[in-house]
Amino acid sequence: MSLATMILVVTETMMPVNGIEVCVETFGEPTDPPLLLLAGDASSMDWWDDEFCRRLAAGARFVVRYDHRDTGRSTCFPVGAAAYSGVDLMNDALGVLDGLDLPSAHLVGFALGGGIAQRIAVEHPDRVLSLTLISTSAGSGEPAPPCTGEPAPLTMRPHPSAPIPPAGRALPATPGRLQHVVPHPAGSLPQSAPAAASAGSPAAASAGSPAAASAGSPAAAPATVVLPADDSIADVDWADRRAAVTGLIAEIRERGGPFTAAEPQLRRLAERVFDRTPDLAASRLNHQRAGYGPPVRDRLAAIVAPTVVLHGTLDRRFPAEHPRELADAIPGARLVWLEGVGHELPPRAVWETVLDEIIQP
Repeated sequence: MSLATMILVVTETMMPVNGIEVCVETFGEPTDPPLLLLAGDASSMDWWDDEFCRRLAAGARFVVRYDHRDTGRSTCFPVGAAAYSGVDLMNDALGVLDGLDLPSAHLVGFALGGGIAQRIAVEHPDRVLSLTLISTSAGSGEPAPPCTGEPAPLTMRPHPSAPIPPAGRALPATPGRLQHVVPHPAGSLPQSAPAAASAGSPAAASAGSPAAASAGSPAAAPATVVLPADDSIADVDWADRRAAVTGLIAEIRERGGPFTAAEPQLRRLAERVFDRTPDLAASRLNHQRAGYGPPVRDRLAAIVAPTVVLHGTLDRRFPAEHPRELADAIPGARLVWLEGVGHELPPRAVWETVLDEIIQP
């Protein structure tokens, strides 16, 4: 049955979890295998695009997303006065599964959500059917490995379901693991990113330009970009709707890439996030102080769930060392590079591949 003809059940409810109230929304049939979406730090469930969730549900998954504490409609604590930790955030996720009578689920985590998913897989392996770790790091919660800012590999192999671009090149074989870059279709660079696609830029090279497509030449690697000082965002009045929306849009753009959504869509998202979150300043500061919890890097080898690591080639928060270490640490994990994607939830340009990777286990 196609998504267009499918009658999709979407339900939102408030649920007592771990001593607080959590807002939970589900998509699809409860009889399908459950899939829990774990958002990043200071992020409500709104960051998981509605259409993305519907497509997951159309793939025979019972999709669950929820507002972390201090985000959305879930319990909000005063700024700087929240006495909770990253372990509590993990227990919230487990509490959501318990509240829905789900003994286990496929876990999909972005950034902080990926750290939560790792902890669950280590400490509660029976609750995990599979892991999809997006734009996150190995054993989040302890010092990261030395970072050179090295971008994604120069040589690449396209995903089998994607059209093979002229610049596609095979990677050397890695025992027990598939590594590849997901290319975007030639000519699909959004019109909202002219600067990124200017002649001679890394984005232009990866967008099927003559330089990238020349016979025998490797695909161009994204240049390491130093983010500008964040003073303008740090000084945002998060209680003011206009200022907060502008600040959120600026953050998304700085962390994203050439496929990041255009301004109108970002504005709708930012306005929805603001309108559903009682205190954005509290969510940002309190999550930062909570952190990821005690490190689990040294325990990742115990993970038995099928795992895929999805990572953007333009992710500057967690450069290439992070996903490589994460995939190496988890037995049998596959590393899938998303070409032209920054530190962001997967943009629409790579949805087909991301959805396939999530649903296939």
